[in-house]
Amino acid sequence: MGLPGALPVVNSKVVEFAVKLGLALNCKLSFYSKFDRKQYFYPDLPKGYQISQFDIPIATGGYLDVDLPVEFGGGHRRFGITRVHMEEDAGKLLHADDGEYSQEITFPIMLHWFSALLTLLYALQVDLNRAGVPLLEIVSEPDMRTGIEAAEYAAELQRLVRYLGVSNGNMQEGSLRCDVNVSIRPVGQSKFGTKVEIKNLNSFSSINRAIDFEIARQALLYSQGKADQIVQETRLWEEGSQKTVTMRKKEGLADYRYFPEPDLPEVILNKEYVDSIQSSLPELPEMKRRRYEEMGLSMQDVLFLANDINVARFFDATIEKGADVKLAANWIMGDIAAYMKNEKLTINEIKLSAAELAELIASIKGATISGKIGKEILFELMAKGGTVKGIIIEKDLIVDPSEIEKMVDKVLSENPKQLEQYRGGKTKLQGFFAGQLPPADMEAGTPQSRKVMVIADPTRESAGALQYALSHVLLEEDELVLLHVDTPNSWKNPFITFLRKPSNSQYTTPASLSSSSEGAAAPGGEDFLEEMKQACEVAKPKLRVHVEKVHTESGNKAAIILSQSTAHGVDLLIIGQRRSLSNAILGYRRAGGSLRGSKGVDTAEYLIQNSKCNCVGVQRKGQNAGYLLNTKTYRNFWLLA
Repeated sequence: MGLPGALPVVNSKVVEFAVKLGLALNCKLSFYSKFDRKQYFYPDLPKGYQISQFDIPIATGGYLDVDLPVEFGGGHRRFGITRVHMEEDAGKLLHADDGEYSQEITFPIMLHWFSALLTLLYALQVDLNRAGVPLLEIVSEPDMRTGIEAAEYAAELQRLVRYLGVSNGNMQEGSLRCDVNVSIRPVGQSKFGTKVEIKNLNSFSSINRAIDFEIARQALLYSQGKADQIVQETRLWEEGSQKTVTMRKKEGLADYRYFPEPDLPEVILNKEYVDSIQSSLPELPEMKRRRYEEMGLSMQDVLFLANDINVARFFDATIEKGADVKLAANWIMGDIAAYMKNEKLTINEIKLSAAELAELIASIKGATISGKIGKEILFELMAKGGTVKGIIIEKDLIVDPSEIEKMVDKVLSENPKQLEQYRGGKTKLQGFFAGQLPPADMEAGTPQSRKVMVIADPTRESAGALQYALSHVLLEEDELVLLHVDTPNSWKNPFITFLRKPSNSQYTTPASLSSSSEGAAAPGGEDFLEEMKQACEVAKPKLRVHVEKVHTESGNKAAIILSQSTAHGVDLLIIGQRRSLSNAILGYRRAGGSLRGSKGVDTAEYLIQNSKCNCVGVQRKGQNAGYLLNTKTYRNFWLLA
């Protein structure tokens, strides 16, 4: 740390990590680099200055490839890396909770024959625990144009350092911190505008929102002819008020008064050292995503599996044991991910091994056990461990195909009228026949196609439900029904939707429901249905998608959804909801309750309690993180998207 009476020493590990990170970011390494002293007063460093790298950083001129999520438009982006340099971390100043840049500290003072308390104002507490800790700073080129691009860039950096083992990348612990510079310029102008730095960004969502706010703030000043009020400064992001506020006027490079650090030698690398680090690099996130794409996985699957290096290793180990690629991905992204979230465990902490997951998939695919029994075995393996074969033998779970054939023949013989209608082309009766089978045997044999219904509304919650379905539920052979029910309550509250009410002429009545998805959309009202359908086609091209549009004046949307899910023979019903507003969004109110002023109940809760199929309520935000399993049926649960 360079304290009085001691000299600073270079940490060899930070040099190794800097080289590793520079190579992973496709940078040009400086085989000769040096340290510089930033002679700007640092109140949170005991020696009053910071050691950094100025004109000869250890790595320069690289890039980072990022795949944007499908829900944000998808696509591939390449962001330039200006430099990677080494420096020491500073301490942390602790300010008062009321926002003042000082904290009142009371000291007991003994004065002769009496004691008194002397209050010292404008004192600061300083946390020096991280002062002098090695730090790697990555500076990017000004290639990002939106908050979401910057947030995804930061998320990719987090993945990268975790893959490399350079850092755990936990933003909440300060292991990964982010400052952003924002500037805007008129269309056609090549010169960048005045840049404003934003600090206090401790999450990716904060990065996104802070940048978008600052862009809007600067654009407003431009539009009002007040561009001169955009000055080079440092601003703080206030999470509570969702805005940036001035912290201090920004210093220039001259204010830092850099000069070569006299107490540290130069950093000199040789080719053998660099080559040894190069050969030790693991498969990086970008390479892993491209490999998964070549396996035939969708971008949704690829982004999920490659996000966590431990999940990726588990997936790779599973398919190395011979498991079907798509089935392995679905099990990991579905039931296993939900279990880990609910139990707050990592994939390394559950007791299921990759070999046993491969064995489970093979047992279901080979019709040794049903899919439903497979899920029961899966949860036991994750909670208690063991082997698939051992549990099958212990509980006598082997399925006899001849018994299943007898059940099917019995259902068909008992329903000749429905069988004739089905043969005549009324294929919706497939769900009816499935419903006549005993629940324990409905998923017998190899995985069957399922019918999934997503409640489609022009809301972010509904979009989150569709995102969950595409990411964690739907297979290519499944059928998806997008059900939109228009009720008076759906369009009364301007806070609920951003679209105007569509024409009723485009809707059928509950008494004569139409399954057709043809016909022009109501002017300005049903674009979201087409967008949802297109999103499905992009994510899963082979997926069968139908749009159902129902209008009712009763306002009891929950009852309509319930009847539609039954009529369609739905296997899984997915509802997106926001707990504080879902009464108005979905149109269901318990007797004596309403959205304002008294107790109401969510439509999602009503459907979970009353539906005869599996039902998932997807929440974007809220206190109920993870999912809550309904202990009565062990099939219905909440999930946080």
